[in-house]
Amino acid sequence: MKKPLLVASLLTVLLVLPACREDKHGSIYVTPENEAKIMALYDARLATWPTAHDALSLPTRYGQTHVLASGPKDAPPVLLIHAMGITATMWEPNVAALSQDFRTYAIDTIGDLGRSKLDALDHYPGDGRAYGLWLSDVMDQLGIDKAHIVAASMGGWITMNFAIEHPQRVRSLALLGPLGINSSKDVLFRLMGLLLFPTRENKEGLTNWVLGENPVVRTAYAEYMNTALNCRSKLGTPGDLSDDQLRRLSAPVLIFLGGKDNPIGDARAASERAQRLIPSVEVEVFPESGHLVNTEHPEPVNTRIREFFLRP
Repeated sequence: MKKPLLVASLLTVLLVLPACREDKHGSIYVTPENEAKIMALYDARLATWPTAHDALSLPTRYGQTHVLASGPKDAPPVLLIHAMGITATMWEPNVAALSQDFRTYAIDTIGDLGRSKLDALDHYPGDGRAYGLWLSDVMDQLGIDKAHIVAASMGGWITMNFAIEHPQRVRSLALLGPLGINSSKDVLFRLMGLLLFPTRENKEGLTNWVLGENPVVRTAYAEYMNTALNCRSKLGTPGDLSDDQLRRLSAPVLIFLGGKDNPIGDARAASERAQRLIPSVEVEVFPESGHLVNTEHPEPVNTRIREFFLRP
């Protein structure tokens, strides 16, 4: 097994590890207390959602998918696909700016934390192709033929797989710290330590390492991630895409990378691989940013995405 795939596999195992113990709640949350905490965090962030929005629940082949829709209903559509474990509310810093010109759809990934709900715990997207079919279902239910997509971390991996398998449905992509291009080797050792010693201290240490040093990011997402490590999200494995797969990304791609993004690691290596293989790509590096560039630098990120999507 290649190291990037091993790293991603361990990450997925870590997030579903609680499934090994008895689950009397019958959900990805394992206990009612975990679910109540995630819903409270969700509601608190939604209370500061800066635009009017519609909450939608859409049937898909895996279950009900929850979507927060904002912006003019007749504007071009933009899908927002979140990072693992922190729900669609991660787009709170970006949705107002993007909704000026677009109809935005912030989607809770099926099988992950949030308000989407699997029909059955043993039926969920297990690989990139399956996520592409799920996302096609979402677009069909929304009546969207083709869309721009903004995605972060694992959401970037989901989105790249979708764009490869369904290129006719993608106008352009804006990816923030996307998994699938380059993985830090340090992830392997940190996950192995936590698998061996799953203490509260080690879980919080991993959360802090993933989120980085920015206090705004930690305040926004640390509770989400610490709770996620006690849940059993049903997720596919976000391994690095092959060279051939990256060459098949035909839509224009804009990639944001943080110079201090621990899960991605070497931003220069990720940038070089993307620019070498993706046919139409632009890369922006924020040297002092961590993994969630959209939260650390919302204004330049929002401006750059809008300009990119509005090009003729």
